Amino acid sequence: MRNLLTTTVFWLHFFVVAFWIGLLFIPEFILPGKTAFHFYLTLGIIGHQFLWGAVIYPWTKQYRMVCTLTTFMQLLRGHPLSTVDNYGHSWTKEFIKRLGWGIPERGATVLTLAIFVISTFQFFFFR
Repeated sequence: MRNLLTTTVFWLHFFVVAFWIGLLFIPEFILPGKTAFHFYLTLGIIGHQFLWGAVIYPWTKQYRMVCTLTTFMQLLRGHPLSTVDNYGHSWTKEFIKRLGWGIPERGATVLTLAIFVISTFQFFFFR
């Protein structure tokens, strides 16, 4: 049962990320209001990661952007909060590894911040 729940959380995470990144490629004329929605969605995603990173700081001793879905998935796997799997973008690394590629330690952070910059640029200049 635990494995099924872990797999479900993994793929839920995938669909959230795919939707979030996919919105970058949908033109505003096809989905009116998309740019503002994507900008605020990005703020919510990044904001929750900074907040969650602060909440789990007493256990991790690392202040990083951490997704609650990653933490939940790692707890289901039996990893304590203090393990690097909870704050080292383990979902992104695991997904990229399943594709047969690798990603540097800060690669997921760079990708997240790049999406933030792009969505901010779209919000202020193309809506």
